[in-house]
Amino acid sequence: MSRMVRKQIVIEPEQERALEERAKALGVSQSALIRQAIDAMLVEAETQLRRQAAWEATLEAMEQAARDGVGSRGQKWTREELHERGSTR
Repeated sequence: MSRMVRKQIVIEPEQERALEERAKALGVSQSALIRQAIDAMLVEAETQLRRQAAWEATLEAMEQAARDGVGSRGQKWTREELHERGSTR
């Protein structure tokens, strides 16, 4: 295990009770539980960044397709053609 760094934190009394109960239930130290929570938060933050980047890429692709006039099947169409198709059905 790598060298640990000591940190002093301040938490609410309810958090202290919950931390103590959860650590006891899991059979781990409170410090271990705090380290696990930090790791989980960091993983979640990275996941959110990847999701945001994917969403932005998707929006950009959709906007580019709209600018290029490309439909969902790779077809090019104009607004007028789209309205004509809708009125003949």
